[in-house]
Amino acid sequence: MSLTAAAAQNADNLFSRIDQVFQLKEPDWKVERVYPTSTLDPVTHDVVYRSKMGQATIDVSVWRREQDAREVFRGQVIAFDNTAGKKRLKRSLPNVGDENYLWTNPRSTAWPTIKLRKGRILVSVFAPTVPIAKRFADHVLKQIDAS
Repeated sequence: MSLTAAAAQNADNLFSRIDQVFQLKEPDWKVERVYPTSTLDPVTHDVVYRSKMGQATIDVSVWRREQDAREVFRGQVIAFDNTAGKKRLKRSLPNVGDENYLWTNPRSTAWPTIKLRKGRILVSVFAPTVPIAKRFADHVLKQIDAS
């Protein structure tokens, strides 16, 4: 098996574990749509969930090199700050990945976005509330740590 194929297999295993933990720990949230990877670097897994609370998305990208993940994370943060994040409050969460930011609306914590990096893996979470977004990010991070 080539290095690229092995990396893709490892990413698929991570994505499978993430899907399983959501089925087990978030039974009220149902998968509405999965957008599978279309590239090998990064290998991606984007899932849209729906419940009576609304819609949430989890986007996970696994890069071959941590340096690439770092650079892309910085670029994504700059791009988000210059677009949707322009009118939002931005802060960092303690002990969440290697780097992270949480954006919320100025007068409300509804519909936050969390972007984080853990090693060579990038995660983006969009959810109806800050507690849900943090919980979803934690589910993903625990699976990253287990890999």
